[in-house]
Amino acid sequence: MREAAAAVADHARAVGADVLALQEVQWLQARRIARTLLARTRRWSFKHWPVRTWPEGMAVIGLTRPVRARGRALTYRWRLWSWRRRILVGGVVDGGPLLIVLHLSTDTAASGDRRRLEVAAALRQVVARGGGEVIVAGDLNERPGGPVSQTLAAAALRDAWLVSGGDPDGGFTNWRGWEPGTTRPPSQRIDYVWISAGIAVVDVSLPSPGDPGFATFARLSDHLPLTVVLDIPAQG
Repeated sequence: MREAAAAVADHARAVGADVLALQEVQWLQARRIARTLLARTRRWSFKHWPVRTWPEGMAVIGLTRPVRARGRALTYRWRLWSWRRRILVGGVVDGGPLLIVLHLSTDTAASGDRRRLEVAAALRQVVARGGGEVIVAGDLNERPGGPVSQTLAAAALRDAWLVSGGDPDGGFTNWRGWEPGTTRPPSQRIDYVWISAGIAVVDVSLPSPGDPGFATFARLSDHLPLTVVLDIPAQG
């Protein structure tokens, strides 16, 4: 736990992060990361309890910019021990854009329609909160062009990786069949940041095989950290 939290904190410093959105993280891990980085705000939201270890959830940590956020269940609301339970964390970044963090279902039995409903629930919250710029980030558990991406595009949001000029056939963030310490490169792009029209993309980056420290990421998680630099207009 300490090694993972230290690695996340080190990477956040290296990329100069303003806000962190973390998934499948324990409360103690989120607290340790936030304290190490002297964060201004920290919000951890419960996802599910695997029973054999501490509960997992999602965390939104405001480092240089405070974030007001709260979580709510999208699916399996009362099945607190089910890994299929999915949540949404929504908040506002320092009076600016609305931030929505998602971790959608990996259940292969779930239809495209079910996934659209999950995303529609997130977008309804955007509408309810009332206008402004929007950032949707997270593990959508689908390849580019899937039903969730189609739904977000229909809502006039844009895939930051593609906006930045990233290779449509690249940007892999996840190892299928991951084993800690793998020497294989990741093979799936399932982590995304989607943005509304008024937000400009300055840069999008991912650690690459051969980079210093890459082995640490391959050892600690089946996902690589996705860093997106945005130019957000002042609001209000």
